[in-house]
Amino acid sequence: MSKCTTVKFTAKFLVVASGENSAENIPMIPGLENFPGDVIHSSSYKSGKSYSGKNVLVVGSGNSGMEIAYDLATHGANTSIVIRSPIHVMTKELIRLGMALAHHLPLNLVDKLLVMAAYLIFGDLSRHGITRPKMGPMTLKSETGRSAVIDVGTVGLIKKGIIKLSMYFYLL
Repeated sequence: MSKCTTVKFTAKFLVVASGENSAENIPMIPGLENFPGDVIHSSSYKSGKSYSGKNVLVVGSGNSGMEIAYDLATHGANTSIVIRSPIHVMTKELIRLGMALAHHLPLNLVDKLLVMAAYLIFGDLSRHGITRPKMGPMTLKSETGRSAVIDVGTVGLIKKGIIKLSMYFYLL
């Protein structure tokens, strides 16, 4: 993003994973109406089996998008994911810990503990193009409704280069 780099993707399939809690939202993407491949929303996604060996771009890096990217990659699809905004990546154990601590500690302290723990677990994800929001994960959820991403193994595949990451895309 800081380099204003444009990346060209050629894919036969596009998975859109944007929306909150299964509320289908396919954003207005220039060129989408002329895209010759299949476009599905994450709520219609079933399995990566039928995408093996195919190029697939996942738009959306919430829990659904990250889980779908993982499933596609583990089924042999050439998978790319668009991360359009900063995200917190956590484990389910960290989220549980944060929820428990929030009953006893100020939310800003819980956020600091969770971010430090996530850094210890995942390392510096900005080296791989994943940045964190300025607001902590618990405060972000409380004030905006945006949830942290619970990693199912996607981060490891991004680090290995199996899942490619992009901040921007356009359709031809």
